[in-house]
Amino acid sequence: MPVKQESKTAAHQQLIEHSRLPVITRTEQTAPQRQWCGTTLWAVIVPIPLKLPVCESYDKAAFYGKDIDGVESPLLYSSQKIDSDFYACGPFMFLAPLMHSYQGNALCGSFR
Repeated sequence: MPVKQESKTAAHQQLIEHSRLPVITRTEQTAPQRQWCGTTLWAVIVPIPLKLPVCESYDKAAFYGKDIDGVESPLLYSSQKIDSDFYACGPFMFLAPLMHSYQGNALCGSFR
């Protein structure tokens, strides 16, 4: 599943130290990229691994107003990425090496 990460810049820390509320004036976000996410469907007692295109990855920057030189200060950087690989085990995993991103054996492996 996707994991969101957020980091505050030095400009953000300075505003907090001076008891100012950081106000975001503009945000920039890269074009979202769709990535494959994994889930497991349990049919009776046999797990069937599925991959569904439901996750997006992106990078985003939030900016504070312009300074004396007319340059905006970045306050926050955030990103959303897929944290881990898709792991699967099952009776038909011997077919998985047909996919170029598979690493593993005939019973269990991961897709990158």
